[in-house]
Amino acid sequence: MKKNCFLFIICILFFESCRKVIEDDSFSSQNTLTLENTGDFNFESYPIDIPKPIHVYYHIPNNIDKTNAPILFVFPGMNRNADEYRNVWIELANQFHFMVFSLEFSNEYFPNSNAYQEGYVFNEIGELNQENKWTFSYVEPLFDKVKNSLNYQNNEYDIFGHSAGAQFVHRYVVFKPLSRLNRAIAANSGWYTIPDTSIAFPYGLKNTSISNYNLENIFTKKLFIHIGSNDNNSNDPSLRKTPEANAQGLNRYERANYFCSKSDSISSSNNFLFNWELQVVNDVGHNHQQMANYAAAFLYQ
Repeated sequence: MKKNCFLFIICILFFESCRKVIEDDSFSSQNTLTLENTGDFNFESYPIDIPKPIHVYYHIPNNIDKTNAPILFVFPGMNRNADEYRNVWIELANQFHFMVFSLEFSNEYFPNSNAYQEGYVFNEIGELNQENKWTFSYVEPLFDKVKNSLNYQNNEYDIFGHSAGAQFVHRYVVFKPLSRLNRAIAANSGWYTIPDTSIAFPYGLKNTSISNYNLENIFTKKLFIHIGSNDNNSNDPSLRKTPEANAQGLNRYERANYFCSKSDSISSSNNFLFNWELQVVNDVGHNHQQMANYAAAFLYQ
């Protein structure tokens, strides 16, 4: 009887171990996906200690070579409506022959600006997080997953973000200088993290892991700040109005100009190569569709 109980316990442990391996592996970035035309999937990035899934909505035009066409990752605004953002980009992807993946960082798992657009660089009590806990750390493993699933032959990708998504994008450039990022567009950001190590995060880089040594690599990345010429409403209720944000300007248009001017000045004072550029989109306000139209033509026409 004791022998049978012992064998039963061993069997339970064995099957539980197998189940654990299968569950863990199901979210591995090395597992392939079947990516066809328009769809969505869940992605969970290890080795984050407490995995939090993101939902990815994608579109792959029928008439392209999936192993070579450009890949664009899109980051939505404060509503986290990645499905609607993907839908805006479908016709643009068809027209300009690229693949689009729109990332949803849900309010359930990423409940505030610190967890999404500020990248979760610091935790809730102001302590610096390890890099594998940053929200920014989802992008490279996701690229590996897509690359593996498509047998993708290129080793770079582009990113676009609008509004809160633009905040994510410009900070991603700063905090992931060794990424395989090709080009980044931050469109109509509400406010910025200035690449100044004397200003406290999230308005600057003080107390983060970024130093002047890192800045030399950061400034070589191709970052384009797109701002609508009419995105100048200082009374927009969704616009941050803290003293630190207002020091950058009183509206998005002023803040975009301030960010680029200040960044250029910091780069020049250190004799660093500067690959960041401000582009004004005329007669456009805080409108994702119109900014997407401009960005798609700029990147892929």
